[in-house]
Amino acid sequence: MISIPLLKQTIKSNWGLWLVATLTVSLLYIVIKFAVGSIAVSSDTGANVLLPYIQALEASGLTIEGLFISIGINPNILTGLATMDSNVLVSIIFYPVVAVLLPLVYTVIVGNKLFASQIDRGSMAFILSTSIKRSKIAITQMTFFVLSLVLMFFFTTVVDVALTITIENSLAIDKILLLNLGLLLFSLAMGSLTYMFSAIFNYSKYSLSLGGGFALVFFISKILGLFGSDLFMNMGIGIEPMGFFNKITMISLFNTTSILDGSTDYIVQFILLVFISIICFTTGGIWLTKKDIPV
Repeated sequence: MISIPLLKQTIKSNWGLWLVATLTVSLLYIVIKFAVGSIAVSSDTGANVLLPYIQALEASGLTIEGLFISIGINPNILTGLATMDSNVLVSIIFYPVVAVLLPLVYTVIVGNKLFASQIDRGSMAFILSTSIKRSKIAITQMTFFVLSLVLMFFFTTVVDVALTITIENSLAIDKILLLNLGLLLFSLAMGSLTYMFSAIFNYSKYSLSLGGGFALVFFISKILGLFGSDLFMNMGIGIEPMGFFNKITMISLFNTTSILDGSTDYIVQFILLVFISIICFTTGGIWLTKKDIPV
């Protein structure tokens, strides 16, 4: 059901970007995970180290809490930071924001190149002049897109698991696997959107505007939504109204909080991501077979 020559052509056209995205995400894993692993309080540090400073404050008629309040710092913020597991804190921010970015860029660029860019440049006319059916073209391009993302996250997950085994006090491997699975499912859902827009439009400017536009809105909304999340609110640095942005980004379906706290909310959200992928890939494939393509 796929065209091997077309698949080879698509791989040749996109392997460079795939390699850059995969290696960069892997490098980010390495840098962030080692940085988090190095954050630890020395076991040799005792409470007596702070005693002279506490006594000096008390002699001045101040308390630590009073000092922070006097300079405009909410002491609850420090309490929240002190009690927060650094692995959990970084994971909730790293996976749905930093680790999402490059796969997001990959899906937007490659999704557009699958159909709209080729129609716009006229190269799709050559493909259609052969005996390849449109349905086979759609399935071939979808197969490449899905497999490229699966392979990308296979390699990055291997790196992540290896780091987890190497670095002490890391998250449990089952949570690492779920976090990477969530990244893959979100990337597939986002890829299916760009695939659909690329199949619908004959011009790259429209395909990129919608595909890139949705990606940008989702990404920025996730960053803004962090400040309204339960994590930031509990730390005393949240802004409750900012939680609205979590409701308008598809990245929220990649629920890192649910994965890390052991609840099952993420299961339904993962199913929704799969459903979105199926609907958009199917819509894009059918649209390509029915629409008029300039030759």
